Amino acid sequence: MAEAELRRLLAQRIAELWAEISEEARTGIPHLVGEISGGEELSVELNVAFFDDYRLERFLDDGVLFFVFPADEGSPRALFVSLWRFLQGKGVPRLLLPGVRLEGPLGEALRKLGFDVLWMTGDSIVEVWAVKGKVRYEMVFERTGEREFTLVEKRRVQ
Repeated sequence: MAEAELRRLLAQRIAELWAEISEEARTGIPHLVGEISGGEELSVELNVAFFDDYRLERFLDDGVLFFVFPADEGSPRALFVSLWRFLQGKGVPRLLLPGVRLEGPLGEALRKLGFDVLWMTGDSIVEVWAVKGKVRYEMVFERTGEREFTLVEKRRVQ
């Protein structure tokens, strides 16, 4: 019963914060910053913070679960599902950070991560302009195999 109540509270708070998360004029990458405590009464605190880069944290202290989670999904439902899996320890979102390798056609691999590719050029060094949510990125990949690319640099474009 407590799990169903927790799921309901998280979904409700994400829906309430969705306008702030998806705001056009935001500065930075939105993250959910929260704490969950059980005990006698279930308590869920959830806020939005904006950071220059992705942060992903989860730790337990004195019976309270604290977390920071990137909120760059395309819908409140997708964000809830991703957050719930993370809180259960069933997976972490695949964050595109320098050093990450992508396999297969680069455009397709980026689309699977939620990016819309606007422009791509190059062969051994590939420059990409892409959008995820409302944030635009300029990325540089190095071809490290026949169908493998490693992210070398990623910058937000204002």
